[in-house]
Amino acid sequence: MGILQDKNTRYYFTFLIGLAGFFLILACVLSWFHGKEAQHLLFERERTMVSSLMEQGVSRAAIARAVRSAEPSGEGEELLRQLGHTQAVSFRLFPSIDRSVRLFGGIAVGMAGVSVLLLAGLTVRFLWSREKLYRQAEGIIIQFSDGNFERHLPRNEEGSIYRLFSAVEELAAALRAQNEKEQHRKVFLKETISDISHQLKTPLAALHMYTEIIAQEPDHAETVERFSHKTMQSLERIERLVQTLLKVSRIDAGSIVFEKEWQSAVGLAESAAADLAVRAQQEGKRLVMEGDPAQMLFCDREWTREAVANLIKNALDHTGEGGTVTVSWEHAPAISLLSVADNGCGIAAEDMPHVFKRFYRGKRDSGRQGIGLGLSLAKSIVEGQGDMLSVSSTPGQGSVFTISFFHER
Repeated sequence: MGILQDKNTRYYFTFLIGLAGFFLILACVLSWFHGKEAQHLLFERERTMVSSLMEQGVSRAAIARAVRSAEPSGEGEELLRQLGHTQAVSFRLFPSIDRSVRLFGGIAVGMAGVSVLLLAGLTVRFLWSREKLYRQAEGIIIQFSDGNFERHLPRNEEGSIYRLFSAVEELAAALRAQNEKEQHRKVFLKETISDISHQLKTPLAALHMYTEIIAQEPDHAETVERFSHKTMQSLERIERLVQTLLKVSRIDAGSIVFEKEWQSAVGLAESAAADLAVRAQQEGKRLVMEGDPAQMLFCDREWTREAVANLIKNALDHTGEGGTVTVSWEHAPAISLLSVADNGCGIAAEDMPHVFKRFYRGKRDSGRQGIGLGLSLAKSIVEGQGDMLSVSSTPGQGSVFTISFFHER
């Protein structure tokens, strides 16, 4: 039974069974001693009667027949009634019987009292230990409700109460995860708002300045045209910033559902590089594709294409005229790899731990355009699909960003 799985309950029922067994043995022992006492009283009474009859001259044969007789006669019963020896007479009028009853009654009462004390003591101890366990659990559960999950309910025993504790622990773990998730969301929202506010200050200040210049010189067409163009650039930068931040935020918040399917590696790479090929040509840089045309990658096509495009754009940003950006892919036993390599300026050692952080721009990026979100978005996209993005770099020789695609599990 489930109730007997609890150790304390088993001990309690074991004691009850033992106590019942003790009572049974005690009853048997007392019955035996009472039988011996009754036998002694009978023999004592027979000795007295036989001695009295012999003194009165009754023959031995008559006495022997009387002692062996098993059936009472009417005359005998009548005589006993006349003498007052009937069932209605109290046994207390017979000293020997009264003494025997008092003796065995006292023994029985004493043993019953000891048993009751033992039963009451163990019951109190059982209830006290159970109450102590309940109070301990109550205190821990109150801490759970206050958001403190450092202590744990007892779970190292069997029984219904411990199964209940285990269920409460699971509920507490779920509440803890929910609480941590809620805190993470709050911090994430706070940081996102702070990032957006900080990044919008510069283009908004520029827009304000351009608008003032245009308002002050409405008759100078060249000035109006030039600063109108700058205004459009600032607006486009704000749009890109907001759109990219929204994408990163949605991915980090887990609201994006990636639809992973097998995709052609060459098709994915060419699609990602399509919008950047003209720029590479204009800047005098080579964009090279290398890999098995038949190789497939397991990923979400559109999101992965955007991640690879950001890696290619980053490589072009850090590669000088005449440089080369190579997109390559290869197959390994457990994973597939897609790399974007360049022979540009590389990444300084002090910048390596911060490469994928939002808005981070190294010392060598001070003169370049960009908002510092491309690599962060690429990493969020890749890791959001359960894959991995890593980087290696040698300052002055270039960098390699590698996406490790884990095969379908």
